[in-house]
Amino acid sequence: MTKPFFAFLLGILCVKSTLAFDTDSAVYISSAKYTYQFVSNKKTSSVEIKQKKVVSYTANDFQANIPVAEVFNNHISIDNVTYRIDGKSPPYGFKPTYTYYGGDDIFYSDSKVCYFPLIIPKKGDNATVTFEETVNDPRYFTSIYFSDKYATSQKQVEIKIPRWMKVELKEYNFNGYNITKATSYIAGDDADLITYTISNLPAVKNEPNSPGPSYLYPHLLVMCKSASVNGQNFTYFNTLADQYSWYKSLIKNTVTDEAVIAAKAKLLTADAKTDMDKIKAIFYYVQDNIRYIAFEDGLAGFRPEQADVVLAKKYGDCKGMANLTKALLTSLGYDAKLCWLGTDHIAYNYDTPSLNVDNHMICALNYGDKTYFLDATETYLGFNQYARRIQGRQVLIENGDNYLLKTVPVADISQNIDRQTASLRITDGLITGEVNYLWKGEDKEEILAGINSVKKEKAEDAMMKYLSGNNNDYTITGMKLSGIDNYDKDLEAKYTVKTRNGISSFGKAYYLDMDNTRELIDAAIKTDDRQHEYWFAHKTSINREVELALPAGYKVSALPAPLDIVNADYEFHVKYTASPAKVTYSKNLLIKNTRLAKSKFTQWNKDIELLAKTYNESLIIKPSSE
Repeated sequence: MTKPFFAFLLGILCVKSTLAFDTDSAVYISSAKYTYQFVSNKKTSSVEIKQKKVVSYTANDFQANIPVAEVFNNHISIDNVTYRIDGKSPPYGFKPTYTYYGGDDIFYSDSKVCYFPLIIPKKGDNATVTFEETVNDPRYFTSIYFSDKYATSQKQVEIKIPRWMKVELKEYNFNGYNITKATSYIAGDDADLITYTISNLPAVKNEPNSPGPSYLYPHLLVMCKSASVNGQNFTYFNTLADQYSWYKSLIKNTVTDEAVIAAKAKLLTADAKTDMDKIKAIFYYVQDNIRYIAFEDGLAGFRPEQADVVLAKKYGDCKGMANLTKALLTSLGYDAKLCWLGTDHIAYNYDTPSLNVDNHMICALNYGDKTYFLDATETYLGFNQYARRIQGRQVLIENGDNYLLKTVPVADISQNIDRQTASLRITDGLITGEVNYLWKGEDKEEILAGINSVKKEKAEDAMMKYLSGNNNDYTITGMKLSGIDNYDKDLEAKYTVKTRNGISSFGKAYYLDMDNTRELIDAAIKTDDRQHEYWFAHKTSINREVELALPAGYKVSALPAPLDIVNADYEFHVKYTASPAKVTYSKNLLIKNTRLAKSKFTQWNKDIELLAKTYNESLIIKPSSE
């Protein structure tokens, strides 16, 4: 909720594809039944999961028309789809469309979608849709979510697990929902039947700055461990060591032409004087020159592309970029490793071996007595700086036949700085003066991402529009930018300003607003319809220090009251200080905890109201004779 640069969005990278829906009240789900059964496929000598999803929709209005979509991929096949209205075939025919599913940030994905319009002519009529599907590898059968795009009156989920199959079901986010569980034994099949019955399940609601769905909605994490059937034994992810062993099998031969990599690494570090100079040269090269794309395709969703191929193409996904970073560093003799992790979009950790634990890959570098985590997908973040999304997250690091588990450091708030200092004066009824800005960390990354999102010849103009709040009356001249091409340095902007904003006169008195940015003024949260807690983009420290020289013969007539709000999650400090020759305005807004719980919304809104009130109070100066 701080001021964005051109409202650009830094999306979660390397995340498995899902369809996003907004709540729709055209229909509700009157009943649904999902069944899952593990079976042995003798033809393929494998274990499969047969799943059937039967959903009955009831129209809330006449001529209800909604999209129905089911996502699948190379490991899930849709075997049959049926659609009935009150038990009869739809009058206009039925022909679902099958196509690839992707998104703006996904270069290629094996995700496909089967979709069709569901039309219910009359209010109160029912339509039933059935999908029959097969999952061909238990490793990819990872979760069962209970919630839907639409409110659900009644839902039943059945999982039939033969005794030859070892599966653990972990329940998440059940509190506050009407969910019952029953378990029975089917002697004829030598199988356990676990049945969940859910009543009055509200619709999924998409809200900005929300946690990922694994934090919010009731679901099962399905951990397929092993199977012993028809004289064959299968090991899936019985332990984290099993998961690591499978990952390790996918990262063999990750460099085709080592000579190409070695030559490139030598060229990139030719002018470097120290080891750290060499390491940074490699890391920043991958950041700057390898374009991030998302590539999700079965095993390729977990197997990195060869480093020399990524180098030649000049693009890659998180796995390819991590692999190239590692290959360049190891060619110079450094101890670099590939590692897997789940960003904070995911609620799980490595206590639960599952493909759902991971959605990202980076490179770990052991140098001296310290481990550095290199995430080249964070294009404008400096060395040894970590984005919020990976801070505090467990990392699974390759280590030969074994693995290492470490944790990405949690950055102090001082990593991210947005600081403005200004020296102002009143000239001919205008505010004029010199302004300096400085950005560090993720605040710097946001600005650089904005600058580089426009054509080079328009970058300075775009930056001036950002600094002025796109206000034509805030005239910037003589702007100088530094630190744009050096991620080890802070990003700075210096310029001269002339503006009528923030100053008005009545008679000989001046009424002044010394804050032209007013961060968080519109940050109140609508508590009547917000369902989820609020996650800020990152920790930040917003600092403003503005000095205004008093005109000769003027004094301060009214000084706005200070504001000091301090709690564990954030701080707001605003203060005016007067002296005979000048007035100093200082502000420090700290977001110390990026997760604001719903229970704290009321207090947050009260504090934002106090901040806005402080912003709206004017500094008044009058002639000394009055």
